[in-house]
Amino acid sequence: MKDKKIYFNIVLTVVVSYILIKLIDNYNYFFDVITLLLSLLTPFVIAFILAYILNPIVNLLEKKLKIKRIFSLFITYGFFVLLLGASILFTVPSIVSSLADIVNQLPVYATQTQEFLISFVESLKHVDPNTLKDVANKTMAAMPEFSNIFIGYIGNIFNTTFSIGKFIVQLGLAFIICFYILLEKESFITFSKKLVYILLGEKFGKFTLDVCSTLNSNIGKYFSGKILDSAIVGILSAIGLYFVGSKYALLFGTLVGFMNLIPYFGPVIGMAPVVIINLFYSPKIALFSLIYLILVQQLEVAIIEPKIVGGQLGLSPFLTILAVTIGGGFFGIPGMILSVPIMGVLKIYIVEFIDSKQINLNN
Repeated sequence: MKDKKIYFNIVLTVVVSYILIKLIDNYNYFFDVITLLLSLLTPFVIAFILAYILNPIVNLLEKKLKIKRIFSLFITYGFFVLLLGASILFTVPSIVSSLADIVNQLPVYATQTQEFLISFVESLKHVDPNTLKDVANKTMAAMPEFSNIFIGYIGNIFNTTFSIGKFIVQLGLAFIICFYILLEKESFITFSKKLVYILLGEKFGKFTLDVCSTLNSNIGKYFSGKILDSAIVGILSAIGLYFVGSKYALLFGTLVGFMNLIPYFGPVIGMAPVVIINLFYSPKIALFSLIYLILVQQLEVAIIEPKIVGGQLGLSPFLTILAVTIGGGFFGIPGMILSVPIMGVLKIYIVEFIDSKQINLNN
């Protein structure tokens, strides 16, 4: 009997090792399958995000104004589609035009930077100007080529990962899925709970539903508030940059608003292009733009964010920076945005676990 058990363990180890080796050898195939699955699930992800955004409006119409849910959904969808359409109509052409202009101006920026470096090198009396001039020339000579590479890279992104037709289809499916999620959300929640209990059992099912409830209450509120907060920051930034005479005010306002979703690092990332691009046109405007954006960020930190987002996650600056660093390292900008609310939920359960142990630190 013991020999059979040993033989079985050996066979099992060999089989598992063989499967792992095959997985490693054919990792590209499995990555392609995962990419395909994620692509198929994209409309559902967008639908749940839309449900988070639209659900408070539907609840307001249904519970406060006593409008039937189906009509509340139609009113909400109509308002949202009009708002989205107006935003696309009035902002997207200008943003695309600004992006194209920046790409076209890259060789000009490179030339101006090269001239600045040369003049700076020549001002250094104690250093051999010819040597540093050669270094600057060789470094900046690659900038025109960089602009061509950048243009080609942007084209590849749009051709391979951001197909307009594909995105429109996914967005349309997401709106349909979101509509039925909100229309039958009670039935959807009840069915999901039953399925979780069947698959995981009572103990793990209860824990899973508790985690989902915590995620819903924390992440949902955080994103709803943070999106509104960032939208206000973006609008204030665009208006202010326009009046100080900044180039590409609408594009930069949109960038600042989007980057504001990332705690701590986001505002700096959003401000940097504003200052750098404006330096090529007017150092004075670049300085005014920087001062104005800093004032907007101070206003956001002191008034806007506490009122809209609040402190429901309860994360210290250390944990927030840690979350953003880890999330950004693994998943880039989306990871930086998602990491903060996820860290907030993890903190809740870690604190509960530590408190349950009742450790006496005086011993």
